[in-house]
Amino acid sequence: MQSKPIVFAVLVASASALGGVYFFIGSGDPPAEPMNSSEITQPQIAFADSTGGLVDSFEPKQPRQRSSANQSRSNRNATNNGSWGNFAERMAQFDLDGDGFLSKEERDAMRKARRDEMLAKYDLDGDGELSAEEREAAKQERFDNSERGQALMRQFDLDGDGVLNEQEQAQLDAYTQAQREERAADRLAQYDRDGDGELSQEERQIQREERQAQWEQTRQESTDEFDLDGDGKLNIEERQNAIDAFLERREIDRFINQYDADGNGQMGAADYDAFVADYSAGNMSADVNRDGVIDTQDIVAYRDMVTRSGNRP
Repeated sequence: MQSKPIVFAVLVASASALGGVYFFIGSGDPPAEPMNSSEITQPQIAFADSTGGLVDSFEPKQPRQRSSANQSRSNRNATNNGSWGNFAERMAQFDLDGDGFLSKEERDAMRKARRDEMLAKYDLDGDGELSAEEREAAKQERFDNSERGQALMRQFDLDGDGVLNEQEQAQLDAYTQAQREERAADRLAQYDRDGDGELSQEERQIQREERQAQWEQTRQESTDEFDLDGDGKLNIEERQNAIDAFLERREIDRFINQYDADGNGQMGAADYDAFVADYSAGNMSADVNRDGVIDTQDIVAYRDMVTRSGNRP
């Protein structure tokens, strides 16, 4: 494995390119029900579901197959970018009057187009609706190609053969079950006001109202920060800027959470020493670019993320 001087030499080499990913920012109402096992824990921008409700938030028990390292990165980019290209292009397609905003009619048209696309891809029996099995297939495919799905496959496919054997599957099942139980316990601890071990209808209503308030606060904060023309709402360009900033912050926060060894909230010499030790030992915790291999590309990725963390938007 590489020595510390070699690691340092790579760290001062040229930077690698940064690829962007895009999501929808919504101007509509938040989800009516609390998020389930795929709940996002990072600070959020208000996102709108463009599937017309065909595919819900979902985290299956396991991904079904693993791609090669390069294909894995490609899949993550494809999933994040979506089949309609970036956000501004998607929005502009339906902004028929060219005012930079989507009216209710234009938003409805966009959702219908997305719904038709989903039906064309997953409505195998052609009845115009997604059955439970078809919804499951859509959710599974989306998860398989997601960053989370690929990461879980790399984590539990110990022999690297691209599939989970019985032992690997059992380990993944135990891991996901523990995560579900931990999330359920967290929800109970926060909202089970009468201490009976379950959430009553009234307690669930309190949870929904709290999420509604958080949704509104996040949306207002996004508007305050990115409303450059001061008209009180985000146009297509401003929403794209907000998405870009949010995703950059999220990626940086994840990096710091993982590699901030001394826990001071920023990257420094002690964190670098810890990373070099992991890298030299061949520990998978040094797989910064998450391609399943410990090599000099991880050093470059580490250097780039340190630089980006110092310039956090």
